[in-house]
Amino acid sequence: MKNRIFILALTFCLLFTPLISYANGAGYNPDAYSGEITFSDSLYEADETADEARVTFEYIRDEQEVPDGVPDIGCKAAYLADPVSGKIFYEKNAHEKMYPASTTKILTALLVLENCDPDDIVTVSQHAIDLKPAGYSSANLQAGEKLSVYTLLQALLIPSANEAAYALAEHVSGSVDAFAALSNKRAKELGCENLHFVNPNGVHDDNHYCSAYDLYLIARECRKYDVFNEIVSTQKFTVPATDVYPRSDRTYSNTNELLLPLSGNYYSYCTGIKTGHTTPAGECLVSSSTKDDLNLICVVMGGRIIGGVNERFSDTKKLLDFVYDNYSYKMIADKSKPLAEINIDNAIKDTPMLDVILQTDIITVAPNDTNEDNVITQISLPEDIKAPIKKDQVIGTVTYRVDGLIYSTNMVAGNEVIKKPFWIYNSLISLAAILVIIIIMSAIRKSKIRKAKRARRAGYSNR
Repeated sequence: MKNRIFILALTFCLLFTPLISYANGAGYNPDAYSGEITFSDSLYEADETADEARVTFEYIRDEQEVPDGVPDIGCKAAYLADPVSGKIFYEKNAHEKMYPASTTKILTALLVLENCDPDDIVTVSQHAIDLKPAGYSSANLQAGEKLSVYTLLQALLIPSANEAAYALAEHVSGSVDAFAALSNKRAKELGCENLHFVNPNGVHDDNHYCSAYDLYLIARECRKYDVFNEIVSTQKFTVPATDVYPRSDRTYSNTNELLLPLSGNYYSYCTGIKTGHTTPAGECLVSSSTKDDLNLICVVMGGRIIGGVNERFSDTKKLLDFVYDNYSYKMIADKSKPLAEINIDNAIKDTPMLDVILQTDIITVAPNDTNEDNVITQISLPEDIKAPIKKDQVIGTVTYRVDGLIYSTNMVAGNEVIKKPFWIYNSLISLAAILVIIIIMSAIRKSKIRKAKRARRAGYSNR
């Protein structure tokens, strides 16, 4: 009786062992992964497939290191950042209210690009000509001239023509006051917190002000327009002849000397954007530059001219060189290298291993001496991974933290893993279990026969 109970219990355990093993799916060694590991099934259980890479990032200024050699500048306010990540490389009184002078025209250009076609024709009004105060920059536009929006944007941004700003403002909003209201509304939408404009060109008014950070936000938005980038990088511009002014002698150089090879302030990496000057505002410059694919936007305000050196140019060059000398793009995650290889227990023998991969490289701006020791990696995987698994199925997430920037993206299946057919899997284990039972029963039967023989021999001997 005891033997029968033992055999039944053993049979039960052996028959249900494959069911338990089959349900458990994968087993893997967490030590195979670098970085911190947490477990979450939310994405994996959703059975989501990622058709394209999705990367989110966050910038935390307090986690950013400050390299040695930060330059000392004379301008009263400045802001320098990477417009892609928002990473800040330098700031000085960046949120203080300052007079922007003609850098105001950057916002004017943005509103024109958002509300007009470059081929639209504008008739320059006498009112636009009369509004320009004496002594302010001009492109010698004439009342009654019919010029394209594109030409007026050139006049606005290259020689900084103030009458072009008034003509464009009237074209967009009907009046300068209405355009100022639109400017303030749009600036607020962009995140500007210290801006209030009363005109489209920066003609001085005590109630016309903004911060260096505000100008950065506006310039960053403008850079999305190819027309804007083309115009602000232009070295020289000629107003085309018209019926009102038939000569082609209105040729002007860009006021941004960083663009001009023959100027003493030339900076070969500069790609635009706009200067500004009034006596109350001082020397102002919003500039963009590109070197080794690293794009920057730099704003300086309240500069001086000392000994023939204009601080808006010299300070800008100092700041840009500081970044290019100390920072570069670094690959912190390579999509060609699997993050993990996981053995899937319930997979067919042809596809037992799952490669967990990224769908894109992760590249970031970081100090030149950054290496893998400076990158904090956090991986989130499900505790239990089972076949079937589709290629590109989301398996978990990974987060990289480096010098103030935090990148997060999905980890996906690099290959398909096919589930082992349940009946084959269970049948093989069951047959093995039955074979074990037969062997045990045979052994028990043989044991009984031996005992019986010994008993009979003992009985004969007692006679």
